[in-house]
Amino acid sequence: MDEQFTIIGRERAHDGFLQLDVCQVRQRRFDGALSPVLEREILVQADCVGILLYDPAADAVVLVEQARLPALLRGYPAIQAEIVAGRLEPGETAIDVARREVAEETGCVLQGEPELITTSLTSPGYNLEQFHLFYAAIDSTKAGGIHGVAAEHEDIRVLVLPYDEFRQRQADGCINNVFTLYAGLWLDLNRARLRGG
Repeated sequence: MDEQFTIIGRERAHDGFLQLDVCQVRQRRFDGALSPVLEREILVQADCVGILLYDPAADAVVLVEQARLPALLRGYPAIQAEIVAGRLEPGETAIDVARREVAEETGCVLQGEPELITTSLTSPGYNLEQFHLFYAAIDSTKAGGIHGVAAEHEDIRVLVLPYDEFRQRQADGCINNVFTLYAGLWLDLNRARLRGG
């Protein structure tokens, strides 16, 4: 740990699907002074993995659609188009999760080894979660249908978009998921390389 924070106390305030810790800290300010004791709530959750699925031969992106209650509550359409994603479970690697989630959410098999795009914090102001974002090649002609883990009540529809339509949906604001937007920006920068250009 660096010297920006002195942690005085940390307690678990909620322990459900998401965990919430309440911390008492003192912060070293930029002028060198210490703050008074501050209380900060920290969301503790498993890391997540997202996978941008792209078919270089067909120049198509494979996304999934599913109903998202928080999106609806914020005034967005409940059905959101997103990259494949899932939580990292104990004992799994990020690559394990990438393969598992692609199989569960699309029924597809990855072509080759996934390429790590980035590992980043999702919202460092209050959340400990890291997001591991990968790219993986896929045969989009074999993608489609409804998928998901029945025991988790998942209802996931595969969406195959030509690259130009995917890019237009981003530009039009039809894609509201920041990780899908980030993946799209990365694809824009790397598409020629992926297509052998």
